[in-house]
Amino acid sequence: MRIVSTYIPSMNLLSALLPGSSELALKTYRLDRTQVQMVVTVASTQREALCPVCQSPTSRVHSHYQRTLKDLPLVQFSLTLLLEVCKFFCLNEDCHRCIFTERLPSVAAPWARRTERYSQHLQAMSLELGGSAAARLSHLLGYGHSRNTFLTLLARMPLPEFKTPRILGVDDFAWRKGHQYGTILVDLETHQPIALLPDRKAETLAAWLREHPGVEILSRDRSKAYKSGMDLGAPDAIQVADRFHLLKNLQETLEDSFRGQAQVFQRVEKAQLEAMGVVLPVPDDEDLALPPSLARAEQEKVQKRALRLERYEQVHALRNQGYKVKDIAHHLGMGERTVQTFLSHDSFPEWKQSSCESSGRSMLDPYKPFLIEQWAQGHRLLKRLFEQIENHGYPGTYNTLTRYIKLHSEWFPSSAPSPESLNDLPGRGPAPKRKPVSNHKSLKAGQAAWLVLQRPETLDEKQEALLEQLIQQPELTEAIQLSQGFLKLVRERLPEQLDTWLERAKNSTLKAFQRFAKGLNDDYDAVKAGVTLEVNNGQVEGQNNRLKMLKRQMFGRAGLALLEKRLILNSRPLQLQRFQEHPLALTKN
Repeated sequence: MRIVSTYIPSMNLLSALLPGSSELALKTYRLDRTQVQMVVTVASTQREALCPVCQSPTSRVHSHYQRTLKDLPLVQFSLTLLLEVCKFFCLNEDCHRCIFTERLPSVAAPWARRTERYSQHLQAMSLELGGSAAARLSHLLGYGHSRNTFLTLLARMPLPEFKTPRILGVDDFAWRKGHQYGTILVDLETHQPIALLPDRKAETLAAWLREHPGVEILSRDRSKAYKSGMDLGAPDAIQVADRFHLLKNLQETLEDSFRGQAQVFQRVEKAQLEAMGVVLPVPDDEDLALPPSLARAEQEKVQKRALRLERYEQVHALRNQGYKVKDIAHHLGMGERTVQTFLSHDSFPEWKQSSCESSGRSMLDPYKPFLIEQWAQGHRLLKRLFEQIENHGYPGTYNTLTRYIKLHSEWFPSSAPSPESLNDLPGRGPAPKRKPVSNHKSLKAGQAAWLVLQRPETLDEKQEALLEQLIQQPELTEAIQLSQGFLKLVRERLPEQLDTWLERAKNSTLKAFQRFAKGLNDDYDAVKAGVTLEVNNGQVEGQNNRLKMLKRQMFGRAGLALLEKRLILNSRPLQLQRFQEHPLALTKN
């Protein structure tokens, strides 16, 4: 292979690197190695210019002047252009502009101190990185701008004009989770986010829809606020309930109906383990004896549960006598919401295990005195300690225990090694055999609901056997059959079966499914459209995840205007458009 080397003079090479090389002529350049700077003097080659007011051509020169422009760095040298341009007389007597300066739009905008390509680079950095991160990168690349410069550039960038979408996706996003929310709007045909709204109120969405008439299909979750806003702002549009949210509501309903069936789940997993030939270790009398340090905590736990159970039975007894919810709450000194919760469950609802975590307490709190006492006595085998507290009701995991011991090791007093630990030393003989610790985790309502809603082809043999055991339980059969029926009509798009399923759910004995069917019936048209049409909110959820990334990247300091510009101007459709319009973009001949 022959390599041909061509020599290009330095002036010609530098001319080829300048912006708008066809409109500029290189005169001189100066390289300052001390300041790491190159200053290039160029002059405009235009002999004629158009008046910016009346667009009349003229070649009559009034004077010359020099503009100073910042350009892209040249390797490690910063580049400054000294641009010599002309001022022209406007020859149109009717024009109010007598003298104007010539425009070079491919080089720089009027009154700008940066070249156009330099400004485009800064804008791209601000879109991708925001303020502080773009400033750090600019210093590394030799641009040397502050975060305020990038934020100012971003604020000046106009949002693109868009035509009213035919299919619009609507979803909420969190400014501060649990407190403040906004709304994201996405064109589902072009996959382009088009607007962010400051809240998720019905009035705000309705006002936006009135300002942009022409939306034919609206995709949303099960939010009543969005439903109301769409009814007010676009009453003729078809509303579509997203299928993912329909199945999510189904999972919550199924999990709610499974609560209070702990004995059934224990029976199921025991039968499965026996079929697999697994024998769970039976605790001896020593394990069954409650340690003194746990007696008070366990007694308080039992007393609280007994009081709740008594209240639950009283609520149902008064309800059977025909009393209203507010009268029951007043008579028993309870909140109306608690009374409604008790009435919505056919069996006594046990506390969720996550309630301790959500209230800021640890599941290890009742067992900490016992752990410290055992540690002080020299019992340092964590597996054995975990087995003991698990036998007395600890619902957490082994990792939680080990993490607690490591973080608070200074709380545990040191002691002499126990006699049993000496057997582990060389020459002392084998350590005594310890009872095996089972890693088996009991089946919960959430796990059972997840198992029922999985696609059959994704289950392994063990999960298939467990699901078959659940279906055979008479207490769970109705809930599982209703769930699988709704799954089928949603996944296979069978809208003709929706009315039949709603009737079955309304006439069922499960209050959770009765409430679910009532909610679907209240939003019947949107649910029917969701099962029928291909439209869904998947693209909106993806844009929402990107929005969360941008918001966290700016450490929660982004306002609505800044966040909206970074989301919309940096979306993939606009990125492809900018790439195709870029002068260095590759084109296929």
